[in-house]
Amino acid sequence: MAFTLIRKKKVFLSLLFIAAGYNNIIAQNKEQTLHNLNTLLVNTVMDDLFTPPVSGRIYTYPNIAFYECIRHDDPALPSLAGKLNGLNNIPPLPTDNMVDNFIAAGIAFSYVAQALVGTEYKIENWRKAFTDSLTTHADPALLKNSIQYGHSVADSIIAWTKKDNYLRSRGLSRFVLSKVQGTWQPTPEEYAQALEPNWPTIRPLTLQSPSQFSPKQKLRYNMAKNAVFYKTVMEVYHIGKDLDAVRKATAKYWDDNPNVAVTEGHLTYYIHKISPGGHWIMIARQACQKKELNVSRSSYVYTLTSIAIFDAFISCWDEKFKTNLVRPITIINQYIDQNWKPYIQTPPFPEFTSGHAVVSNAAATVLTKLLGDNFEFTDEIEIPFGNKTRNFKSFYAAALESTTSRVYGGIHYPETARISIQQGKQVGAYVLSVFEKGTLK
Repeated sequence: MAFTLIRKKKVFLSLLFIAAGYNNIIAQNKEQTLHNLNTLLVNTVMDDLFTPPVSGRIYTYPNIAFYECIRHDDPALPSLAGKLNGLNNIPPLPTDNMVDNFIAAGIAFSYVAQALVGTEYKIENWRKAFTDSLTTHADPALLKNSIQYGHSVADSIIAWTKKDNYLRSRGLSRFVLSKVQGTWQPTPEEYAQALEPNWPTIRPLTLQSPSQFSPKQKLRYNMAKNAVFYKTVMEVYHIGKDLDAVRKATAKYWDDNPNVAVTEGHLTYYIHKISPGGHWIMIARQACQKKELNVSRSSYVYTLTSIAIFDAFISCWDEKFKTNLVRPITIINQYIDQNWKPYIQTPPFPEFTSGHAVVSNAAATVLTKLLGDNFEFTDEIEIPFGNKTRNFKSFYAAALESTTSRVYGGIHYPETARISIQQGKQVGAYVLSVFEKGTLK
């Protein structure tokens, strides 16, 4: 248990400056404020132990709220009203009062985030530090108008979130296991029930339906030795038996399991990590900083990336629970080697398609379009979890490594990884088509 606390403490302490040091952050550092807000949100989501699909939802709505305020600083950036499903109206800027769009954006982000997380006080503390820091610099009337406008935008976004079916999905029936051979069964270490089986009922942001990008090519259970499924099972089996240090490091780097169970004798404890979506939000942060984008363009990047992550989870989860394919550990232990274990913990939901692959490639598609192909960057996100930095030649290179890491980890079949890449790219491309924006200069 002590190990769990140490890990969480390292991550949290690295972010304390966001609130405690905000009195030193004034208006000219707007970009850093947005980056800090997203980092605080990711940290809070991790601490609250939300599932990966739910985390993707939480990252998105606050960024939309921030964007709808800050876009007024850049005439080239369109409103999302009418472009996202169910988002029809955003409060217009008041014509009789001046508003600082940056102040309004920070306020809007904070109120929406506070409505979605568990430990609300972290967001409240940030907002108090933010507003306190402005009282000595901003005109009182301007500050009041800006806070009021930001709050009104937040209220409209919060009202919109309440119609996405999330609350109703919490009360829907649990997943019923099938006795059909080749269907998903609970896996060690915890043999947990299926996670978020009703996620496809959530309203997508851009997709016309959850199954819009259901892969035409499926991976079907068939243990005949000449079948694609049997061959891909044997691939993951042999990969798992012959893992070298490089592949092990890759599997651990991209594990991104929010709640890893570790069993030592009679003791089980948990290590809390960043979610897959959170990892890509932080990649977006690093890219915006390297590109030195201003706050409005950075907001656009965060917003489109988070929208792609949101819809990618819906698309992937829809496929998972329709296909309902067995995980490698179950089928390998049953037919090939009862002592075989994957290198990383198998998550509790069906195998096809791969969440990491779909989400990573959707995010990479958006980031590549907005920031350019062959965008080299250094990913430092995993340092708090004991991993070294990694250098990537492009967003797609990072997405490919994230995808293959699940095969190295023994939790996905190589054939699933290949098919999932295309599903993710299709989701990302569709998100971009809704906005019709090119590379940010």
